[in-house]
Amino acid sequence: MSPKSLQELDLKDEGTVVAGDSLADLPTFGNFTPPPQPGPFRFKRPAALNTCYELYDTPAKVPPQRVRIIFDQDHPLEITQSAGGKYNGTPFLTRMSNEERSRGKDKAISASDWDYLLRALGETAKPTRLVAGAKVPDNRGYIETTKKHAGKEFGADIRYSWKCDDRRNIRVALTDATGARTGVQEVETQKGCGNAYYGDDVPKQPDGTTPLEITCQCGALLRAFANLDNLRA
Repeated sequence: MSPKSLQELDLKDEGTVVAGDSLADLPTFGNFTPPPQPGPFRFKRPAALNTCYELYDTPAKVPPQRVRIIFDQDHPLEITQSAGGKYNGTPFLTRMSNEERSRGKDKAISASDWDYLLRALGETAKPTRLVAGAKVPDNRGYIETTKKHAGKEFGADIRYSWKCDDRRNIRVALTDATGARTGVQEVETQKGCGNAYYGDDVPKQPDGTTPLEITCQCGALLRAFANLDNLRA
């Protein structure tokens, strides 16, 4: 269908015209704020924790669903302490789930990232319920327990990780004759290789900082994800 002019559209009268929302209040579109450099921080929880959760399926586990808590633009963590106060007062976006995995050198402990958060906030027991005589994670219990700690602070380390997603087409950097980057291009014929990289795998930059982006061995351009680790009171 060919585009038309205003006169050709034959717009119908849709009734009373009312004032629209202010354009100044529109959410940011396509904006990316680099996360803080890795290191120790203190964070403050949002004052309200009522609408920042989502369920996802875990069919191989009991119960067959787990829940995520999402600290997004509407419910961010607030950095209250950082080296030199550089990031104090700024929001930090992340998410964590109550899906357990093996921990420790001998993999003898089963715990989720959310468990470490609850411990940092002073809880001493996981929210669980009995199913066929076995203790399993209680999704509702995780949410209700977490809501009690709205507005509280905790400490954690920010650490970077990079993942080459084998479900997505890779992105590669475009450069000019001098080697300077001129853009980024998606390669529609190549999926990621699945490799993962962590802090110790990636050399520091000349100024001593950790790079936000690295190049995978398959050529994909990878952007760092800022993880919370070593959660503490």
